[in-house]
Amino acid sequence: MPFNAIPAEDFFNRESELHYLKGLSELKKNALGGDVFLEGARGTGKTELLKQLYRLLYWEGDVVPFYYSFKTANLKGAYFAKDYFAGFVRQYISFAKKEPLIAQGSAEPFERLMPAISSLGLYWLIDCIEDFETHVNKNDFYWQIVAAISAPVIAAKKSGKPVIVMLDDFDAAASLYESSLGDTTGLISLFRESMQNSLCPHVMTGSAGALDAIFTDHSLIGMTEQMRLGPLPEDVAAELFGAHLARLKISPPPVEEAKFLAVLKGNPLYIRNLAKAAWKMRKKELHEKDLIECYSFEVSDGETAFYWSSVLSRYMKTAEQRRAMLKILMHSFENQGFDDVKRLSILSGVDETETGAILAAINVSGIIRDKDAVLQDFIRCLYMKEIEGRTAVYAKEKIETKYLSEKEESCFELVIPMSSNAELVVAKAVEQIGKNSNLDAEFLNYLQLALIEVCINAMEHSGSYEKKVFLKFITRPDRLEIIVENSGKPFSPDTRKEIPVEEKLRMGIKRGWGFKLVYAIMDNVKVERVNDRTRVIMTKNLKDKEVLE
Repeated sequence: MPFNAIPAEDFFNRESELHYLKGLSELKKNALGGDVFLEGARGTGKTELLKQLYRLLYWEGDVVPFYYSFKTANLKGAYFAKDYFAGFVRQYISFAKKEPLIAQGSAEPFERLMPAISSLGLYWLIDCIEDFETHVNKNDFYWQIVAAISAPVIAAKKSGKPVIVMLDDFDAAASLYESSLGDTTGLISLFRESMQNSLCPHVMTGSAGALDAIFTDHSLIGMTEQMRLGPLPEDVAAELFGAHLARLKISPPPVEEAKFLAVLKGNPLYIRNLAKAAWKMRKKELHEKDLIECYSFEVSDGETAFYWSSVLSRYMKTAEQRRAMLKILMHSFENQGFDDVKRLSILSGVDETETGAILAAINVSGIIRDKDAVLQDFIRCLYMKEIEGRTAVYAKEKIETKYLSEKEESCFELVIPMSSNAELVVAKAVEQIGKNSNLDAEFLNYLQLALIEVCINAMEHSGSYEKKVFLKFITRPDRLEIIVENSGKPFSPDTRKEIPVEEKLRMGIKRGWGFKLVYAIMDNVKVERVNDRTRVIMTKNLKDKEVLE
């Protein structure tokens, strides 16, 4: 119910949105505003904003608030109609008497509410209830839904007080059915007349992907404006995290060690869950390593993991679908794209038709619209546990290792044109990076030769339309990773004939060393094709710098 909102003082940085929504009924009455669709990444506080608005309107008394969540609603039409209508009646009486417990008494029959309704003089509400029950007794499916949806409008007209209707996860209404899923389409358009009424502004949340489709319905076009809830600013996010910790009696991390919080991207849900994780793990004070430990627990077994599992369960009805979606999400994140259905099908091992259907469901869900590092880490953990058969402890440790090592990571990017001697610029860059990382001089010399060969191959054989080679150097205390990427024709080192390395050393050949040298000096070399691009990933472990023994 909407009364379980967080304390108003903990609701950070949404004052302007709350002020606008509070005045929405006046704006709509004067044709200066309409209905509002709240958009934003999951966890940014859309539902909480509705609850805060509800509480504000409830106690001020000038506008009647009505909140309904489709998140847990039974979408069988007749059941929905009864649930929606009963929820409105109880919330209206609760508002009139200022008794929150009435709104929460979902099992209480209408008969027991009649004395309260009569004492308030709401005789029109009695008529409304009798009309609805007539439709129920006649088993008139269509008019039950219409009567339920129209109840806020009737109340506004009869009482003279505007009603703000708050529909959480409204996109789910597109799945309303009569007897079985999909047997009746377009029932969501029955909200049209209620939305058009100037006394009943509607505020909706839901999946952006699904709502995009819903609002192409001509009955709803032009009636709704969009309000996007962005992430909290960095300073506000830190303040909110500190406020949660203070209530849990946990000392916050020093400012310089709190930079890890940036991974949460100002998401209020993640911020709250991380603070609670610290409490569950009995932390008394926090340092960066503690934050990473709490975070890895959250994305593996904590409330954040439970939240995302619940979201995905709406789109993965069977264990087989769940495994297929996990594979596709994992490979999509790893290869930075959801566009190539055929490639994703090959990488994931999921049938191409099923891959296309899963990608469509992912798009409708809206979960990939924002690059969410937390979601990606959750998917990695779930993939390790459910696809690879790893333990939760293993997955948790992998996430910890990832962030502990990234603290000491340096990344350099370089773009060179496909022109004469451009590869020598790469050699010079490698030399400087090698000196900064204290690489062995002999290894560095061979690395320059190997990288020159890779770049020459890209420039001479790819036929790239961009005429550029993209390089990324990632250095860590224990590892060096170099990525070379270019567009153009596919390339496989297995198809090329090369002169033996020893012969080239004897002859003093400076070029054409080939991939054998690359394989000889690097610990791991991977060549992959991503859409129309060839990517060469070379890794060298720096604990042992002896090469070419």
